Amino acid sequence: MPGYQSLLQETQNGGTPLSTMLQQWGPGVTVMVISWIITLYTLWQMVEMHEMVPGKRFDRYHELGQHAFGEKLGLYIVVPQQLIVEVGVDIVYMVTGGRSLQKFHELVCKKDCHNMKLTYFIMIFASVHFVLSHLPNLNSISGVSLAAAVMSLSYSTIAWGASINKGVQPDVQYGYRSRTSTGTVFNFFSALGDVAFAYAGHNVVLEIQATIPSTPEKPSKGPMWKGVVVAYIVVAICYFPVAFIGYYVYGNSVEDNILISLDKPVWLIAAANIFVVIHVIGSYQIYAMPVFDMIETVLVKKLKFKPTWYLRFIARNVYVAFTMFVGITFPFFGGLLGFFGGFAFAPTTYFENYRSVEQKAIDDWLPITSSRHAKWWYAAFHNVTAMVGAGVLSLPYAMAALGWGPGVVVLILSWIITLYTLWQMVEMHEMVPGKRFDRYHELGQYAFGEKLGLYIVVPQQLICEVGVNIVYMVTGGKSLKKFHETVCGSCKQIKTTYFIMIFASVHFVLSHLPNFNSISGISLAAAVMSLTYSTIAWTASIHKGVQEGVEYGYRASTTSGTVFNFFTALGDVAFAYAGHNVVLEIQATIPSTPERPSKKPMWKGVLVAYFIVALCYFPVALIGYRMFGNQVQDNILLSLEKPAWLIAAANMFVVIHVIGSYQIYAMPVFDMIETVLVKKLRFKPSITLRFISRNIYVACTMFVAITFPFFGGLLGFFGGFAFAPTTYFVSRPVNSFPASCGSQSVNQENLAYLGSLIGFALLSAFY
Repeated sequence: MPGYQSLLQETQNGGTPLSTMLQQWGPGVTVMVISWIITLYTLWQMVEMHEMVPGKRFDRYHELGQHAFGEKLGLYIVVPQQLIVEVGVDIVYMVTGGRSLQKFHELVCKKDCHNMKLTYFIMIFASVHFVLSHLPNLNSISGVSLAAAVMSLSYSTIAWGASINKGVQPDVQYGYRSRTSTGTVFNFFSALGDVAFAYAGHNVVLEIQATIPSTPEKPSKGPMWKGVVVAYIVVAICYFPVAFIGYYVYGNSVEDNILISLDKPVWLIAAANIFVVIHVIGSYQIYAMPVFDMIETVLVKKLKFKPTWYLRFIARNVYVAFTMFVGITFPFFGGLLGFFGGFAFAPTTYFENYRSVEQKAIDDWLPITSSRHAKWWYAAFHNVTAMVGAGVLSLPYAMAALGWGPGVVVLILSWIITLYTLWQMVEMHEMVPGKRFDRYHELGQYAFGEKLGLYIVVPQQLICEVGVNIVYMVTGGKSLKKFHETVCGSCKQIKTTYFIMIFASVHFVLSHLPNFNSISGISLAAAVMSLTYSTIAWTASIHKGVQEGVEYGYRASTTSGTVFNFFTALGDVAFAYAGHNVVLEIQATIPSTPERPSKKPMWKGVLVAYFIVALCYFPVALIGYRMFGNQVQDNILLSLEKPAWLIAAANMFVVIHVIGSYQIYAMPVFDMIETVLVKKLRFKPSITLRFISRNIYVACTMFVAITFPFFGGLLGFFGGFAFAPTTYFVSRPVNSFPASCGSQSVNQENLAYLGSLIGFALLSAFY
């Protein structure tokens, strides 16, 4: 079916000999051949682009436009042109069908019949469509389409065969018809419009391809491209002989429809005109079907009409009546060809693909969507690196503020709750058929709306990720300083500022690795280091033993101080269980098919990661608090001094770990920055742009870390303000939304829930 439907939408009853005549031999032949090549190439592009976004099919032309130009701008650019093309073609076919019926009537009944106006023949032609237009979809008109495709080849063959039979006309001339420069230029551009019309079809090719089944193993582009190639061979057989032979025989006196120039043999020309009628019946239906889809989509989805047969009956009959009325009012076939060809067919046929190809190149350049070849173990150590950060070293300090009972409960409940919410997020990554939420803010937009979702999620996500990077700048610098003091106690003291700058220098290099897969080696090393220094922390604590005079009561002497420390400790725990705000970005790197969705390897990686998290967190938190009580430092390694070589090694392991963690949390920020620069500010994707933007980001986090080196305080602030909402709460309203999509009550519930979580976050951060 794609072969003859593609053939049908390409082979138009256009004035190709006339267009060749208006351009003369040289330009005419060149334009015909180049148009054939260019439109075949752009058709190949569109066939490829139908499924260029993993997990999504662009089933409608305007969907491709929205992908290229944006959700709203794409509609404003594409839909008007598409409607001009498709409605315009149907009007032209009303005129063509009527004129061909009139020509048939005149040929078979010259003497005794009464001459009838063109209006009545157009009405006769339209009556067929008042019936056929109620066939529901493209597959249901496949028989009509096949008959029309055969007719197109038949009447084209008759046209050039009858022209040869008639022979070159006496006094034939091949010069330009117009005698003025203005007229010649006007005719030339009108002819270009005719050629563009003749090579139409791009604006329905995606809709045709949408009818073909597709799997990752057998994508629809295979059979579709085969059908297009067959169609274009037939197009060449139809077009070139008609254009060149027709112009050769009649010269610049040829009519805008070559069949009008032919009179004998009468029976053959009459048959050709009937073939044209059958052809344009099928062509009308092909071009009308996307219009029916748009009309019915608006009626059902926007105006909330119930999908019924009588809604379709009324809507389609009104459309057919409209095209019939306009066809009767403006029966200027040749002029309409040039107008519609020049105004809309050229943009939709030749130019639209460029922006879509450019958009794909941008997506292939951006960090999150540039590589989808990760394995489940990539997800495991990426998640370990993201979660087991420097926060594990503050857990004994958090236990001191919480106490034994609340502390153990909070640790275990946080482990269970965050594992559950991680499972929710892994499931939600592909919960909408044909779409992947590759970025955390995309999930927020789905839950809260296109704009509100950005306003809610992006600030929190940026606070999380930029905040973590600042904290890791401080952590890396302080751990380097601790290492320096441990291995060289007699050396001159160096300010933390310089160690932060040394730590930052590594990121001025590593930050130019393009995507998550490219930092997988660093992430693996960081994950191993996190398990190693956590083990050192709790084993060295056991080696040091329970301290003399250890106390397990609350450190603060006042109620307000105790409450403040309690909520700060909750922030520390939330920080320790971070990672949700990058989990979708990590999952985006895993390949996905309907048979093997990405959630399976991702969940496997998450389980392995959470098992390692438990091995790291619980011993460090419980043993560290047991040994040091409420005198433990906010970084447990600061409480440990011996054995010196082991503590020095642990601090160096922390440095290696936070190098990887910094990169994990920086990658989504790089993606946001580069998306804004390339898609909004229209910078060209380049190494220079990436080099400058990422270096500026690293420099900013370094500067803030040097200015505010308050490690413990930053943990509590970022944990309370942003990690708690993004880790514990946001997935809940997101997960509840799909069940009642579009319901105002659900939106209100989500906003009310959002208000409560923000209140809790502010309480945790600032109490």
